[in-house]
Amino acid sequence: MSKKHKRMTASIQEEVSPNLIPMVDIMFLLLLFFMLSADMGQRELEDVVLPKANSIKEDKETKGGGDRLTINVYHRPQIKCVNFNGGKVCRDDAHWLVGIKGRDYPDPEKLQKFLIKEADSARGMDKNNPQISERKVMIRADASAPYGLAQRAMNVCAKAGIYKIEVGAARPLSDKKRV
Repeated sequence: MSKKHKRMTASIQEEVSPNLIPMVDIMFLLLLFFMLSADMGQRELEDVVLPKANSIKEDKETKGGGDRLTINVYHRPQIKCVNFNGGKVCRDDAHWLVGIKGRDYPDPEKLQKFLIKEADSARGMDKNNPQISERKVMIRADASAPYGLAQRAMNVCAKAGIYKIEVGAARPLSDKKRV
């Protein structure tokens, strides 16, 4: 009987170790989720080389812009343009796009319809002028873009009742050294 008893005690004794594979899977899924959601926050800003300013007013808004809408005027990345790639002004309107929140608006009428919807959410806050929207807009135009494209975006904002318009510019070289 003593031999059987020894076998039973040896087979009953086990080491319990936690299975880490499901925990690692969950960690990778969380990491993937946070990486993708962090990228979505930057979709509002296109790759634009801003013109240099002589002087600037520091932007106090957050990167997302809060309630500010950002309009980007940028060159189509798939078009090989000699002027744009050479750092000169590209005057071909077909080469340029106007984008808001990652969506392009090549037609000014479609841009105006979108801006009217955005302006309506902040319209009527001013009792003296209910037609004017309190919505803020930042226009970021590429340095190689003709000024007429930024001016066209400003006119569309005015037609939609948006008058709080800012224009994005890069920090002057002298200010970059101080920061």
